[in-house]
Amino acid sequence: MATPELLPLFDTIAQCNRCGFCQAGCPVFRVTGEEHSLARGRQAIARSLILGTMDLSKEVIGALEDCLLCRGCTAHCFPGIRTDEIVTAMRHAYIKRHGQPAWRRILFRNILSDSRTLEFAGRMALWAKRHGLATAAEKTGLLGGPDGRLSVANRVLPRMDAPPFLREAKTQVPRPKKILHQVGYFASCGLSFQYPEVVGATLRVLARNGCETTLLDNTCCGRPAQAYGDLDAARDIARKNLDRMAGAMHLDAIVSECGSCSTFLKEYGELLKDDPIYAGKAEALSKKVRSFSEFLVAAGSTDGLGELSGTVTYHDPCHLSNRFGKITAQPRQLLKSVPGMIYKELPEADWCCGAAGSYTFLHHDEAKGVLDRKMVNVVKTGAQTLATECPACMMHLDYGARSAGLDVRVRHLSQILDEAYQAAEA
Repeated sequence: MATPELLPLFDTIAQCNRCGFCQAGCPVFRVTGEEHSLARGRQAIARSLILGTMDLSKEVIGALEDCLLCRGCTAHCFPGIRTDEIVTAMRHAYIKRHGQPAWRRILFRNILSDSRTLEFAGRMALWAKRHGLATAAEKTGLLGGPDGRLSVANRVLPRMDAPPFLREAKTQVPRPKKILHQVGYFASCGLSFQYPEVVGATLRVLARNGCETTLLDNTCCGRPAQAYGDLDAARDIARKNLDRMAGAMHLDAIVSECGSCSTFLKEYGELLKDDPIYAGKAEALSKKVRSFSEFLVAAGSTDGLGELSGTVTYHDPCHLSNRFGKITAQPRQLLKSVPGMIYKELPEADWCCGAAGSYTFLHHDEAKGVLDRKMVNVVKTGAQTLATECPACMMHLDYGARSAGLDVRVRHLSQILDEAYQAAEA
């Protein structure tokens, strides 16, 4: 049975000349060695689905679920084929035809789409983690109830001892001594619950750099739904965010220190380009969005940093790498501006760490293989601090350091800058 939904992609798929250069940039292929893990293999599947020589079955979608969507293949592809977009389209076609697991449908369409429901679910998850219920659920098998592969989640997730960051807590936003910029802060789900200390550091750094910051009433950016192919849910989330952030369009910028959030918000214009009501609003908002390091460097912010010791290296989140957001020079510039801190470049810094949102939960063996390679490269730098600009990367890199027994601190860029500002006052 042919898959006509993929027909608009046929010309793009036809550009694949089956050369195999995609092998050089695919972290998953380096672990599995399987043809279907390659962009070449995925293009072949898409071509067969369009021609009707292969059916869009569970077996086929299973071969597509192990893609990190990192565009490592694109970086080595002469035609520059964005295989991640083709894989997402195939996942979307499968959902339209066969539906998706109930837990994903509820997550994307009921929890992530509503900030209040999301915060309630996040609080419950934190309570379970802190009181040992998550560990008990892991040992009894209940944690993997919706999907058996989720049973590893408790091992990978950080301790999460700090109280979550909640948007209604206006007192958490420090005031700048002198207002130079008016920005809106887009709170990331991962940072709000897993790393609220990063949120605090970000807000303090913004204030240090003359930012009067408004907490936006946003929910999830929609990236998880889009990645799994639920484009309808992703568009619905985007529309809700546009309505909630309509009053922020007078601000100088909308800033997020989550690379996945900032990059996906910049894609709202493309995501809703065919929506007669929201297309213009989406395009306007996309132009306002800046990643944390992108905004700070553009604002010329390196003054007042105190001295820190040790060696630091930097991991590029996929969505900020040259394959997506092209935000690579800015975080390095900021790290190199910290007095006393030695910067060492990380080999294969732009290779995916294997987190890819929930990929590490659902494809843990492959993700751990990718992560182990990353940790070997971290050791080569001799760094005591591993910096990045993404909560999923922080989670996975910290898990990698713990698993390998490395004495390496995983820190968000904003935490390092915040420490440097505090050092200047000590």
